[in-house]
Amino acid sequence: MKIQKFLLFLGMIHLLVSCTATTRIEAPVKEARAVWYSRFEYCNYTRTHDQDSIKQHIIQTINKAADANFNIIIFQIRGNGDAYYKSDIEPWGELLTGEFGKDPGWDPLEFAIDVAHGRGLELHAWINTFPAWRGKNPPPETVPLSPYLAHPEWLVCDSSGTPQPLTSHYVSFSPGVPAVHDYLINLAVDVIRRYDIDGIHFDYIRYPEGSVDRGYSHDAISVERFNNSETCNRFNFDWEDWQREQLNQFVYKMYNAVHNADPAIKMSTATIGSYQEGAWTAYHAVYQDGRRWAEMGKVDFIAPMIYWERSHPTQPFLPRSLEWQKNAYDRYSFPGLGSYRYNTDKDPHTWDETLGQIRDLRDLGFKGMVFFDAGSLEKHWKTIGRKEFATPSNIPPMPWLDVPEPVRPTDITVEFLEKDRILVSWKNPDESCIAHRYNIFISDTENPDSTSSKHLRMVTKIGETSAELQLKTSDKYLFMSSLNKAWVESPLSDMIELID
Repeated sequence: MKIQKFLLFLGMIHLLVSCTATTRIEAPVKEARAVWYSRFEYCNYTRTHDQDSIKQHIIQTINKAADANFNIIIFQIRGNGDAYYKSDIEPWGELLTGEFGKDPGWDPLEFAIDVAHGRGLELHAWINTFPAWRGKNPPPETVPLSPYLAHPEWLVCDSSGTPQPLTSHYVSFSPGVPAVHDYLINLAVDVIRRYDIDGIHFDYIRYPEGSVDRGYSHDAISVERFNNSETCNRFNFDWEDWQREQLNQFVYKMYNAVHNADPAIKMSTATIGSYQEGAWTAYHAVYQDGRRWAEMGKVDFIAPMIYWERSHPTQPFLPRSLEWQKNAYDRYSFPGLGSYRYNTDKDPHTWDETLGQIRDLRDLGFKGMVFFDAGSLEKHWKTIGRKEFATPSNIPPMPWLDVPEPVRPTDITVEFLEKDRILVSWKNPDESCIAHRYNIFISDTENPDSTSSKHLRMVTKIGETSAELQLKTSDKYLFMSSLNKAWVESPLSDMIELID
């Protein structure tokens, strides 16, 4: 309790300081800077469903993220049993055209991947996992058929066995049904095999809100399995622990399937902002045990949705962040910032709250963060890029991924161009390194600090073998390193003295 009070006091001090502070903080070289980009944002940009306008919104958003030195776009491709990509498994989402199941004539996921990779960002495909439908009326019949209509036996049910009713919120499939696991794993692997994504991100790996009060999910299949002590409940779990184990088993199976399909894919999950503290928690309210996923090594990073301010009386941002950091084991916790709450003058808090959270996370040793959502940054991209993210960064390394080690760069040449610009060229060490990125460091000494953002001048795009850079008057030496798909870094190259 004393630690929590101290952190709450620290957060309030930071809030006061950040309102007047003008000193630019040196950004880390290795820091995940991600943003959630939802289907509601890019589709609702125009009420006429004009496809060119939707494409333009995607281009503009990704360009702004790249200009602000972000490195991950978490792009939503599934909301509730629908697809925002070309799928033979689920029908097209209604938000694209205004008609559920209607082909828009283009592929948003493929388009977003091309734009993101063209600007050097990773794109992670975001899937709402267990939701099967959203709306007060059932979906129309389409080809393929909505899973809500195709599999009513999979729906979450209350304690009396009554299926979850249709409302303006999500209706979900039951995590206690093995066929649901198989269906979702097949869907995710299909995306991985057909698209050049860098990661896959799962939200709603949990039971629905109200599960404790309503008894979700007492569907017939789950109840039968829970009562089967010979095969499905051999350890005699109680009801709550058994439901947590259904989610655990889903995550384990999904992680294995994802990495069997592509060992370099980064699998991440969004979780409730509080693990076990407070009234609304991941562990108790929706049976979500993200700590266990990290402990078992079945997630690459967790993005807890900690949308509270630092001065919140019961769920302050810093203690909740530290709770997840403590439970992340050797995986990463990239806290989710509720920047959407602080992006207008009408909010009770100001944008300085978000800036303070960024600085506090760095002070506490966090290796990254995720902003919700892209729209909340519309007025602030330039400010973040100029101040907090003024220099490029690497996504923190994930050496546990089964990816070939990076090779030290060689055969580097420098050609001087006009106006203090140089053209740096290099050769890929071998064919396996074609898809790798490179770090280019420039310093005023022969012994650069590769952990200092002052010297990291550029992170190249995938597969590039040359780059143009603008020199400063103090620039004297150039070094490089290579990065594999897991962002593990090679040793530095030989030094090149910059003499015209």
